[in-house]
Amino acid sequence: MARSMINPATRSTSLRPITKASSHEIELFEPPPDAVYTIEATSYLVDVPRHTIMVYCKHRLLSPVISARDTGYSFDREGIRALRRIQALRTICGDDLAGIRIILELTTALEQLRSEVRSLSRKSPTDPVNNQARSNPTSSRKTKTKFNPRRTKK
Repeated sequence: MARSMINPATRSTSLRPITKASSHEIELFEPPPDAVYTIEATSYLVDVPRHTIMVYCKHRLLSPVISARDTGYSFDREGIRALRRIQALRTICGDDLAGIRIILELTTALEQLRSEVRSLSRKSPTDPVNNQARSNPTSSRKTKTKFNPRRTKK
Protein backbone atom coordinates (compact mmCIF):
# COMPACT_ATOMS: atom_id res chain seq x y z
CA MET A 1 0.00 0.00 0.00
CA ALA A 2 1.40 3.35 -0.97
CA ARG A 3 0.63 6.41 1.09
CA SER A 4 1.70 9.95 0.66
CA MET A 5 4.17 10.94 3.34
CA ILE A 6 5.08 14.52 4.13
CA ASN A 7 8.61 15.34 5.20
CA PRO A 8 8.18 18.08 7.87
CA ALA A 9 11.63 19.53 7.22
CA THR A 10 11.15 20.16 3.51
CA ARG A 11 7.32 20.03 3.24
CA SER A 12 7.76 17.71 0.27
CA THR A 13 5.74 14.59 -0.30
CA SER A 14 6.95 11.23 -1.45
CA LEU A 15 5.10 8.14 -2.48
CA ARG A 16 6.81 5.21 -0.83
CA PRO A 17 5.18 2.00 0.20
CA ILE A 18 4.79 1.67 3.96
CA THR A 19 5.13 -1.89 5.12
CA LYS A 20 4.61 -3.18 8.59
CA ALA A 21 7.53 -5.12 10.03
CA SER A 22 6.84 -8.15 12.14
CA SER A 23 7.74 -7.95 15.80
CA HIS A 24 10.78 -10.18 15.20
CA GLU A 25 12.27 -7.79 12.68
CA ILE A 26 12.06 -4.69 14.83
CA GLU A 27 14.66 -5.53 17.42
CA LEU A 28 16.13 -8.67 18.88
CA PHE A 29 16.32 -8.76 22.64
CA GLU A 30 19.94 -8.76 23.71
CA PRO A 31 20.14 -10.11 27.26
CA PRO A 32 22.59 -8.65 29.78
CA PRO A 33 25.86 -10.59 30.10
CA ASP A 34 25.14 -11.81 33.63
CA ALA A 35 21.49 -12.81 33.13
CA VAL A 36 20.32 -16.43 33.41
CA TYR A 37 16.91 -17.49 32.12
CA THR A 38 14.77 -20.55 32.76
CA ILE A 39 13.88 -22.74 29.82
CA GLU A 40 10.39 -21.20 29.77
CA ALA A 41 11.75 -17.65 29.59
CA THR A 42 14.30 -18.70 26.96
CA SER A 43 11.56 -20.32 24.94
CA TYR A 44 9.57 -17.09 25.03
CA LEU A 45 12.56 -14.85 24.21
CA VAL A 46 13.71 -16.86 21.21
CA ASP A 47 10.25 -18.03 20.13
CA VAL A 48 11.27 -21.69 20.12
CA PRO A 49 9.10 -24.32 21.79
CA ARG A 50 10.38 -25.76 25.07
CA HIS A 51 10.36 -29.28 23.62
CA THR A 52 12.56 -28.17 20.71
CA ILE A 53 15.08 -26.66 23.13
CA MET A 54 15.18 -30.00 24.98
CA VAL A 55 15.82 -31.82 21.68
CA TYR A 56 18.71 -29.44 20.92
CA CYS A 57 20.18 -30.18 24.35
CA LYS A 58 19.79 -33.92 23.80
CA HIS A 59 21.66 -33.68 20.48
CA ARG A 60 24.32 -31.47 22.11
CA LEU A 61 23.65 -28.49 19.91
CA LEU A 62 23.03 -26.43 23.01
CA SER A 63 24.34 -26.61 26.57
CA PRO A 64 22.39 -25.25 29.51
CA VAL A 65 24.20 -23.26 32.18
CA ILE A 66 22.34 -25.02 34.98
CA SER A 67 20.83 -28.47 34.51
CA ALA A 68 19.97 -29.63 37.99
CA ARG A 69 16.87 -31.81 38.41
CA ASP A 70 15.29 -29.51 40.96
CA THR A 71 15.69 -26.23 39.11
CA GLY A 72 15.47 -27.38 35.48
CA TYR A 73 17.45 -26.07 32.55
CA SER A 74 18.65 -22.47 32.53
CA PHE A 75 20.40 -20.56 29.76
CA ASP A 76 22.60 -17.48 29.64
CA ARG A 77 23.31 -14.92 26.93
CA GLU A 78 25.46 -17.34 24.91
CA GLY A 79 22.73 -19.97 25.07
CA ILE A 80 20.22 -17.54 23.62
CA ARG A 81 22.65 -16.59 20.86
CA ALA A 82 23.29 -20.27 20.12
CA LEU A 83 19.55 -20.90 19.88
CA ARG A 84 19.21 -18.09 17.36
CA ARG A 85 22.07 -19.53 15.31
CA ILE A 86 20.50 -23.00 15.39
CA GLN A 87 17.15 -21.62 14.27
CA ALA A 88 18.81 -19.73 11.41
CA LEU A 89 20.62 -22.90 10.33
CA ARG A 90 17.39 -24.90 10.48
CA THR A 91 15.94 -22.67 7.78
CA ILE A 92 18.84 -23.78 5.54
CA CYS A 93 19.50 -27.36 6.68
CA GLY A 94 16.01 -28.40 7.74
CA ASP A 95 15.89 -31.09 10.41
CA ASP A 96 19.45 -32.34 9.83
CA LEU A 97 20.64 -31.81 13.42
CA ALA A 98 23.89 -33.69 12.81
CA GLY A 99 24.70 -31.34 9.93
CA ILE A 100 23.85 -28.33 12.07
CA ARG A 101 26.16 -29.62 14.80
CA ILE A 102 29.02 -29.98 12.32
CA ILE A 103 28.43 -26.45 11.02
CA LEU A 104 28.38 -25.06 14.58
CA GLU A 105 31.63 -26.88 15.45
CA LEU A 106 33.33 -25.61 12.29
CA THR A 107 32.09 -22.09 12.96
CA THR A 108 33.50 -22.22 16.49
CA ALA A 109 36.86 -23.49 15.20
CA LEU A 110 36.93 -20.74 12.57
CA GLU A 111 36.21 -18.08 15.20
CA GLN A 112 39.06 -19.41 17.35
CA LEU A 113 41.47 -19.35 14.42
CA ARG A 114 40.48 -15.80 13.54
CA SER A 115 41.06 -14.79 17.14
CA GLU A 116 44.52 -16.36 17.08
CA VAL A 117 45.39 -14.62 13.82
CA ARG A 118 44.27 -11.28 15.26
CA SER A 119 46.34 -11.76 18.39
CA LEU A 120 49.41 -12.75 16.36
CA SER A 121 49.02 -9.79 14.02
CA ARG A 122 48.86 -7.43 17.02
CA LYS A 123 52.32 -8.48 18.21
CA SER A 124 54.74 -5.61 18.12
CA PRO A 125 57.35 -5.53 15.35
CA THR A 126 60.08 -5.19 18.02
CA ASP A 127 59.34 -8.71 19.23
CA PRO A 128 62.52 -10.66 18.25
CA VAL A 129 60.69 -13.91 17.48
CA ASN A 130 58.05 -12.18 15.38
CA ASN A 131 60.57 -9.88 13.71
CA GLN A 132 62.86 -12.78 12.74
CA ALA A 133 60.00 -14.67 11.13
CA ARG A 134 58.99 -11.60 9.11
CA SER A 135 62.48 -10.63 7.96
CA ASN A 136 63.73 -14.06 6.94
CA PRO A 137 60.99 -16.55 6.06
CA THR A 138 63.48 -19.35 5.33
CA SER A 139 65.36 -18.99 8.61
CA SER A 140 63.36 -21.75 10.24
CA ARG A 141 64.09 -24.29 7.49
CA LYS A 142 67.43 -25.63 6.56
CA THR A 143 68.44 -25.27 2.97
CA LYS A 144 70.45 -28.04 1.44
CA THR A 145 73.25 -27.20 -0.96
CA LYS A 146 74.02 -29.72 -3.64
CA PHE A 147 77.57 -30.88 -4.16
CA ASN A 148 78.59 -30.84 -7.78
CA PRO A 149 81.98 -32.54 -8.41
CA ARG A 150 82.25 -31.14 -11.98
CA ARG A 151 82.17 -27.61 -10.77
CA THR A 152 85.61 -26.19 -10.36
CA LYS A 153 86.82 -23.18 -8.45
CA LYS A 154 88.28 -20.35 -10.44
